[in-house]
Amino acid sequence: MPLGEKNIRRITAGSLIVATLATRLPLASKMLYEFDSIDFAVATFRYSLEQVTPHFPGYILHILFAKFLLLFTSDVNQAFVWISMLLSIGSVLYLWRAAAALRGERVGLIAAGIWLFLPIFWFHGLVSTVYEYEAFFACAFLYHGIKLFRSPKQQWHFFALCIMLSLATGSRQSSLIFFSPAVLFIALITRQQFKTLAAGFGLFILTTGTWLSILLVMCGGLRAYITAMQSEHVYRSQSVLFGNELKEHLAVMAKVVVYLISSGFSFVLVLLVALLLYPKRFLVFCKSLRRSRLLQYISLIALPPLIFYLAVYFMKGGYLLNVLPSGALAAAVLIDQIAIWRAENIKTRPGNALLLTRPLITKTAMILTGSIILLEIAWFSIRLPFSTDEAYYYAFSTVTFDRGLNEATRASTGMEYILTRILFFTSYYSIEESDRLHSSVRSTLETELSKHPNLVLLDNWWNRWAYYYLPTATIYDLLNNDKQGYLSVGKSNYFVREVVLNPVVDIPANAEVLLLMRHDHPDFKHIADQLQLERLPLPEYLDIWKVKTKGFTFVWLDKTFTQAPQ
Repeated sequence: MPLGEKNIRRITAGSLIVATLATRLPLASKMLYEFDSIDFAVATFRYSLEQVTPHFPGYILHILFAKFLLLFTSDVNQAFVWISMLLSIGSVLYLWRAAAALRGERVGLIAAGIWLFLPIFWFHGLVSTVYEYEAFFACAFLYHGIKLFRSPKQQWHFFALCIMLSLATGSRQSSLIFFSPAVLFIALITRQQFKTLAAGFGLFILTTGTWLSILLVMCGGLRAYITAMQSEHVYRSQSVLFGNELKEHLAVMAKVVVYLISSGFSFVLVLLVALLLYPKRFLVFCKSLRRSRLLQYISLIALPPLIFYLAVYFMKGGYLLNVLPSGALAAAVLIDQIAIWRAENIKTRPGNALLLTRPLITKTAMILTGSIILLEIAWFSIRLPFSTDEAYYYAFSTVTFDRGLNEATRASTGMEYILTRILFFTSYYSIEESDRLHSSVRSTLETELSKHPNLVLLDNWWNRWAYYYLPTATIYDLLNNDKQGYLSVGKSNYFVREVVLNPVVDIPANAEVLLLMRHDHPDFKHIADQLQLERLPLPEYLDIWKVKTKGFTFVWLDKTFTQAPQ
């Protein structure tokens, strides 16, 4: 008895959910992964834009989602990782249906398969970061927009787009800029009636008003939010549009291109296969799509964020997760088209005229898709020769260093460094090393804290994690910021942080003091000449020093340490 189309879809959906969980749950990170992860974790119990928990613009829906999941677990990292996994499931399902609505069920399965195993998407589904929202909402906009284009009278898809735009903005406020052009475009080309547009706008305002009111209450009111907004200048730090040097801006643009190509390498391979095997057909195929309104909509999902990254600001590979779904959709269509072209070639050979076309297309599509998936799995899971422990430990333990120090302490060649950074957000290996590093450091410091409740950390590279995992310790973040022309110390205790310029800090004689600073830090020898240090037993790339000198004053601006008279 035939299963029926609906039952087949249900089985497929269930299989994709199981596959997503099976590839995420066993590999999920055990500890908070990056700086922002710490800010989000603290925000679940102490929401403060002033204290950068979280950082502006607030990510209110992300925090509320985590607070809800914390009803079922006491592990804050686990709650945030579950957010990433649930968004991964939603993203895969949405892209599956978007591709099916675009070009049939075969293309839907191709798109879901290559997206499920795309290394950068896989990676961010395992850690406590915010970037899976980018993937989820981009795929949601693709699906609802394509369905609305196919059936303009199904107005609920437009209403869904309006609600999704609000939810995306509440999760990451930049989404309003990135996705609203596509929503406006699809509304225009499908000629939605005024009452439909008004109703959609009303849903957007209602949804936005709900989460915005919660955000303003939690951050202390509109004035506090505006103050935080006025103090936010990070987006001005790279672009020539805000007075930065051209060479710095060009370096950022190159970074975007490198991350885009490496993150979407499987899509690039599909493009190369089409160009090499069927160059003329490929060009004719592209020309036939030049005026496609649907292609324009799919492009509008990806282009606004990509233009922003190239022209204004770009920091992490995870940003590209709102660009890559359109690439996955295009790659799936191209795989299907290559299979069709190959079937046509086979049918033209002598004796093959009676061969069934669909099985030929399906076989080729399966081979191409399977090959791409195997390459993606290999990229994500195999430790390549240049992926050394030292490279990953270096990346973590120099994360707060200034640019000059990054150059000074680099342990590998330039090409190895670039390859390591590319793999850093596309490989399970970096998650494994991150957990190993943080667990080792946390265990060592907790042991010291249990012996010495008055523990003081002079911390150059683990200060943000110590801020969360060791809240009872007093932590001084030794920060170098040559670009801004100052040195500073950030002091934190019990999740409260303050940054003081030109500080003079007195360390009492009864305090147990640890210095977290790499031996190849330019300031280390200068400090070691002033203080008596003893290295704790850790991997050679993680330097933690017990300060044997008791009772001293330090001025970080001058990097002087003076012992008090006994």
